Amino acid sequence: MHGEGMGAGLLAAFATVPGPRSRHGRRHPLPAILALATAAMLSGARSLYAIAQWGREQGSAEVRAALGITRASTPSVAALFRVFRDLDRDAFEQALGAWVRAQGLPPGEALALDGKHLRGIHGERIPGVHLVAAYAHQTGAVLDQKGGR
Repeated sequence: MHGEGMGAGLLAAFATVPGPRSRHGRRHPLPAILALATAAMLSGARSLYAIAQWGREQGSAEVRAALGITRASTPSVAALFRVFRDLDRDAFEQALGAWVRAQGLPPGEALALDGKHLRGIHGERIPGVHLVAAYAHQTGAVLDQKGGR
């Protein structure tokens, strides 16, 4: 894959997603939370708890900065839950899909579809949230996702 790179490119793409949160009490910018969650999931995180844990394990200030995290701490499970509960999923999916497509895919790339339920702190499903993703085998990229409640 080519393009701007994960950090800067994702942050720019996610800057187009409208924020579901008020300014009061907000510690992390929405693009940073979405970039961190994307990087964590690409690293194998499969729950909100695992995403938060992955974020805590990023001890390098450079890694946090590349993901748009401006504080020494990363988002908590509760913060992740609130963001993903209220997120404009269509805008998120469009931004992520546009970023992945901008990375380039070779002609004839094989795609697969996969479905998952989003899970909460202790592995319980978040009521009614289901994601379906298109995955490119050769490049290992998720091209687009569609979520529903």
